[in-house]
Amino acid sequence: MNKLAITSLIDDFTIELNPKVKSKLNKIPVDKKNCIYITYLPDAIELDVLDTIDFVAKQNLTPIPHLPARTMKDLDHVENFLKEIRNRTDSSKILIIGGGGEQKGIINSSLDILESNLLNKFGFNKIGIAGHPEGSPDIDNNTLENFLDKKQKLSMNNSLDLEIVTQFFFNADPFIHCCDGLEQKNISMPVRVGFPGPASFKTLLNFGLMSGVGNSLNFLKKNSTKVTDLLTKTSNDEMLLALANYAHQKNLLQNFHCFPFGGFEKTCHWLMELQNGNFDIENGKILTHNKIF
Repeated sequence: MNKLAITSLIDDFTIELNPKVKSKLNKIPVDKKNCIYITYLPDAIELDVLDTIDFVAKQNLTPIPHLPARTMKDLDHVENFLKEIRNRTDSSKILIIGGGGEQKGIINSSLDILESNLLNKFGFNKIGIAGHPEGSPDIDNNTLENFLDKKQKLSMNNSLDLEIVTQFFFNADPFIHCCDGLEQKNISMPVRVGFPGPASFKTLLNFGLMSGVGNSLNFLKKNSTKVTDLLTKTSNDEMLLALANYAHQKNLLQNFHCFPFGGFEKTCHWLMELQNGNFDIENGKILTHNKIF
C-alpha cells in the first residue's frame, strides 16, 4: 500500500458538523474544496441548523445541509426550509435523508422530497442520499433496496446528480460486499464512504450502539483488544488502508466522508494531514507527521 491510494481517497473529503458544536468554533481548519455537512438531528432546533449553515458559508466554505424527510411537516415546510438555506448560501449541494426519530408530518420518506421538484426550484442539483451498507435499524432491507432502485431511476430520468453517502461502520468487508453488490443490481450512483473519525473505543462503541450499525459493531466488540489503542492512536488504520486499497480499484467508491466522533477540530486537522500527504505508513500503521490525537 502506498500513500497515493490514501491521499486519492481522502482528497476532497467531507466532514459533518453538529450545530451544537458550532458555538465552540472560531474557524473551520480545512481547505475550500472540503465541504461541510450540517446535521439536522431529531432533537435539533431548525434555527440552529440555519445559523450553522450561515457560519460555514461565512468561512468561505460550502455547507451541505441535511434535510431529514420525517422531520418535515409537509412540502410547504420543506419549501420554506430550502428558501431559508438559499438565503444563507449559494451551495448547490444537499443531503436528503429519511431521518431518525418519529415522523412529524405527512412526509413518509426522502423520495417524497426527491420527486417534488422543490430541490430543482431552489437550485440544489448535487444531491446526497443515504446508504446503509449494513442495513438500517428503522427500515427493512427490501424497502431499502426498493428505495435505492427508485432513486437510481430518478437519477437517470430526471438528470439528478445523486451520490450515495453511507452510514459509518467499523469493518470494511460488509461495505465492500455492499458496494460490489450495487453494480450487480445496476446501481451506478457514485459512493461516498462514511468513516468513523479518530476516537476512543468507548466513544466508537457508544455511537455504534446508538446507530445500530450491524455486523461491524460485533466486529468492533470482538476485536476490542486490537482497537483500544484508539484511546491514544489516530484511527482505525486497518480499515482505512483496506478502503484505500479498494478505492484504488475500479468500482463505485469515489469519495470520503468523516464522522468526527473524537472532536470536530482535531478530526479536521487529522484529515488535512492525510489529504496533504503528511504521514508515513509503517507496519500497517498510519503515522501523521504532526501528532493530532
